[in-house]
Amino acid sequence: MVYSKLVSSLIALVAILFVSFFVRDWYVLHQCGAVQSCLDSTSDFQNITKFIVTFIATLLAFMIGRRSVTRRDRFFLQMSFLMILCADFCFKILYNYFGTPETRENFISLGIGFFFMAQMILIYRHSRTKNTDWSFPWIYCIPLAAVIAMIFLAYFKVLESVMLMAVIAYAPTLLCSLYMACRATTLGFFPEKNAFFIMIGMVCFTCCDALTGISLLTGADHSTREILAVVSNNFIWLFYVPAIIFLALSGYRRNV
Repeated sequence: MVYSKLVSSLIALVAILFVSFFVRDWYVLHQCGAVQSCLDSTSDFQNITKFIVTFIATLLAFMIGRRSVTRRDRFFLQMSFLMILCADFCFKILYNYFGTPETRENFISLGIGFFFMAQMILIYRHSRTKNTDWSFPWIYCIPLAAVIAMIFLAYFKVLESVMLMAVIAYAPTLLCSLYMACRATTLGFFPEKNAFFIMIGMVCFTCCDALTGISLLTGADHSTREILAVVSNNFIWLFYVPAIIFLALSGYRRNV
């Protein structure tokens, strides 16, 4: 698959930023020893560069133009990346620079909500068998059932943590999205290379979200089991960067 010089340059920039913040993450851990207050005060570079990487991936999705698999597929991909960008804005900007101990969990929940919407859009995108397929994906029943279950649990006050309910609803949605991404390789709608990028992108996405889940289990402020939270966080972007880049590139036709 051949890309324009601009697209290739942006991918190269992402690689440079990834190496820089990945090294910085581990250097800060070495210096701070997993003390959360120290990590927070020395992580501005990582927070900004990570958000820039998400912005570049979103830009790649919006640069597809006439090089898309289909116009309709381009629309779904771009809408999913808007949700991803909003999610990372919640996690990297709002959480770190506008959050307080009282509001940080709300920003996490909002970010998970945006990721939920992104995965719902990707499920629809990856379930298409042809460009004119407007059918309702049967697998939507699973995330919708999870959301309804959380509403009932909240109503009867079985669960009161919004963040926990968001995580529980998001988990089966992510697995459904992974299943549909793998199935896209057999449906025949996407070209072979595009379908492979979709599958590998969602595999990486699932791995990074699993690490995010491990980190969130330590609390919104990682107040317990600090070293587990920080190590998990440091590996998240090892999977997240290829996830969003592969998904963005999955919208490009061959030989463009």
